[in-house]
Amino acid sequence: MAQDNVRQLADWLEENMTAIIDRKVSLNVSEIFAVLDGFGVLNNPVAKYLDITEETYYQSESDHKLTLSDDRKLLMDVTDRIMVTHVDGILADNKVNFEYSHEAVYEDQYLVKRDLEVLTYGLAVIGAVAATVKHNLIQADLSKDAVLSLALAAQNIANWQANQ
Repeated sequence: MAQDNVRQLADWLEENMTAIIDRKVSLNVSEIFAVLDGFGVLNNPVAKYLDITEETYYQSESDHKLTLSDDRKLLMDVTDRIMVTHVDGILADNKVNFEYSHEAVYEDQYLVKRDLEVLTYGLAVIGAVAATVKHNLIQADLSKDAVLSLALAAQNIANWQANQ
C-alpha cells in the first residue's frame, strides 16, 4: 500500500467534492478500488464483492459492523455504510484502533453527498494513519465492513453519475 496514494486520493476527493456532485468530474472507481485492495483487509479484490449476496458475505467474511437487512439482496444494494471516523492507539506499542459510525445513504432518495463524505473522510483518516504506522497494523485493525463500505460508496457514486 502506498501511503501517499491514500492521502492524495482523499485530498483529491475533498478538493473535487462539489464538482463530483455536479457531475463535472467523474469518479475513477478503478483507482479507488486499487487503493482499497492495497490495504489487504479483504480476502478478495473489492470489485468481487459487489455481486455477491449479503448472506454470502455475512457468512464468509463480514466482521458484522455493517447492517445487512436482506440475505438475498446483493451487497451492491446495501444502504448502510460504516464510516471510519477516527483512530486512536499507542503508536509506540504498535496499537491502532479505528472507530466507526453508521451512515445511511438513502432517505427517500440516494444521498450522493453522504456517500462522498463517507468515502472522503474514511480515506483521510486511513491515509493519516498509513503515514505513521506499519501496513500490518492497518491490515489487522481496519474493519472489513468499513473497507467494503468505501467500495460501495465509490461504486454507487459512479453509478449515480452515469445514470443522470
